[in-house]
Amino acid sequence: VMVPTLERWRYQLPLTAGIDILENRSNIEKWFAGMDSFAPYSERVAGDKYSWTATNSMFLRYFGGGEDKPEVAEAIKRTDIVAEELTKSFSNDPVDDSFAVEAAAKLVSNHDAVVKDCTREDPLSQKDVPRADDEDAADAVLRYVASILLSSSPAEVVNTAPLLDISADKVQGASRAARTVAARLCVPRDMGDPAAKIFRKVLSTVADRLDGKE
Repeated sequence: VMVPTLERWRYQLPLTAGIDILENRSNIEKWFAGMDSFAPYSERVAGDKYSWTATNSMFLRYFGGGEDKPEVAEAIKRTDIVAEELTKSFSNDPVDDSFAVEAAAKLVSNHDAVVKDCTREDPLSQKDVPRADDEDAADAVLRYVASILLSSSPAEVVNTAPLLDISADKVQGASRAARTVAARLCVPRDMGDPAAKIFRKVLSTVADRLDGKE
């Protein structure tokens, strides 16, 4: 019970209460270092900084009283800013290509649901995350992303492979879909942290390249 609680406090308390549970707490630091070095935990069941940050905003909206309360509204704004900054780092985060197959398997087995989620007009959660509006473009870019993930060196190939062949009127929709999926991806709900990192890197790099094509 305390493991996810400590994870949540580690990433959410600085945003909601200005408290860093690691500051001047060497034993907690050692505990996290030990847990982070334990692969069954860090690679499969640990939440990551982005996921805990994104869910903090959702928790505040649902359970904290919402944006009608000035102090809650300020915490939501602070959280959303941090989450947005974290999304900008996705394409530069260090990754391990060996986890790309795990990411590809999740994407391929849930392809239709992912397309619908990233283009949903009435999202039930993370309503602040912009959705794409073109299912065909979303379908095409996610198939392309899957092919990159299944390549021999996804982190390299995503920068050098021929870009998705898509009509000019669908480029923006494809880019938005890739960014939406990256922002919606939740660790460990959807996959482990290393798999999420390579998945988000490929999604974000593809989106960056598509935006450069416009």
